[in-house]
Amino acid sequence: MKKIIISIMFFSFLKADIIKDFLSKNYEKICTYKTIDMYMKDDKALSIIGLSCLKLDKLYMLPYVFNKLKRTKKGRKNGIYFLTIYTQKKLLYSYLFDNLSLDAFSLPETDYILSKVFWAIKLKDYKKEKDKFVIIIDEKRVYVYKKEDKFFVDEYKENKLIKRHWYR
Repeated sequence: MKKIIISIMFFSFLKADIIKDFLSKNYEKICTYKTIDMYMKDDKALSIIGLSCLKLDKLYMLPYVFNKLKRTKKGRKNGIYFLTIYTQKKLLYSYLFDNLSLDAFSLPETDYILSKVFWAIKLKDYKKEKDKFVIIIDEKRVYVYKKEDKFFVDEYKENKLIKRHWYR
């Protein structure tokens, strides 16, 4: 992800607005169907859109991005990154709700929290507390659990909730 962010700085031919919004952390403005349609033939802009959707945990938007990332080598590589995270989310959902075994699946590990959770659960590197999986990731205590039709990933540091992710 760091490589993607660094390469974003050099996209001089992109509209300044999308770069400005990304650097200003205005991800909500970027991660929209309208923006995807506007930049559907621009792999660099689509990569920024995909990263913005990740920042917002809007993984349901990723297929609209990774299916269009095909015009450049870097775009295809970024498409694989987004597809990997999306696939890990779908597999974790099936694991938590349907007891699908993750043993047969080997996907790359990324720096995104859900990817780290996927690998910890796949490798059984967790403790179970009632109905929650407890995983230590980057000096944080991470709780993974399901509720209704969603699953949650809560990140704690020093017993304080620092980030809650939820996925459907």
